Amino acid sequence: MLHLDALRELTTFFDALAPRWHAMQTDERRARLDRLLAPHHSWFCEARTILDIGTGTGAFLPHLCRAAPQAQVIALDLSTVMLAFARAEQNDNRVRAWIQGDAHRLSLPAQTVDGITCHNCFAHLEDRPAALREMLRVLVPGGVLFILHDIPREQVNAIHSSAENPRIRRHLLPPVNEAAAQVAAAGFDVQVANDADHYLIIARRSA
Repeated sequence: MLHLDALRELTTFFDALAPRWHAMQTDERRARLDRLLAPHHSWFCEARTILDIGTGTGAFLPHLCRAAPQAQVIALDLSTVMLAFARAEQNDNRVRAWIQGDAHRLSLPAQTVDGITCHNCFAHLEDRPAALREMLRVLVPGGVLFILHDIPREQVNAIHSSAENPRIRRHLLPPVNEAAAQVAAAGFDVQVANDADHYLIIARRSA
């Protein structure tokens, strides 16, 4: 579990990053997200409530709302500045809550969401077993966990390892088969794990 000082450090980092990160969400990146998510809409089509962990400035939210037409979305991020950008951009009233919070200590009751998405944030979970246990706790039986980095692992790790912040330099993605084993060890049934031109793990909480 993360120490409070570490959480403060990360929150400060992502607060400062928010304007630059928002500017990086180009039309080209939006088209890429559409392409990457399109084959997986069936995982979300019946979901009623989805928790989006690491919402950032909201780049993934429009794609998620299209993939999950019946779902209400809960957006969660460490950074209130990131969330402010996301709220300003988001026009879909199905985003029902904006929560500043820590994925390692989710403030939601047990078995209250049908799906969890982690877009471009899995590398930033410093205690992955603890975070995965929390995700399992809040998912309903049969609920889906969808982990996506929209660029390859090697590119994610090259960016993070060259960061000015020493804590971010440690935020590296493990090989996808190793990460899938961590997800399975937390109690999920892993359905998809690949690392071609992106990094993807899809898993279910056992019914």
